[in-house]
Amino acid sequence: MDFLNLLAESGKTSKGTENTIVFVFEILMMIISIIMIIVGMLQNKKSQTGLSALNGGNEELFSNTKERGFERTMSLWMMSLGIIFFVLTIIISILTNTVLK
Repeated sequence: MDFLNLLAESGKTSKGTENTIVFVFEILMMIISIIMIIVGMLQNKKSQTGLSALNGGNEELFSNTKERGFERTMSLWMMSLGIIFFVLTIIISILTNTVLK
């Protein structure tokens, strides 16, 4: 309810209003990051061992396997959430550097 009132009073901005808008975007980023962690944990692992990253062994690096079904859905979710997270980061950066100065 407060966020809608803040948007309605765009002409009468004060420091508190601007801080609240940035706070709302930060809360959205936190929610997106938690969802990204959950989606990342649900994704299938590509390699069989976790040590393959340390010793440089990745047999499936150049394989021609296509993602299907649940794997593809999780991959699309992760990419979409990553793009949203990136855009929110840029918005918060612009707001804090222009509006709050």
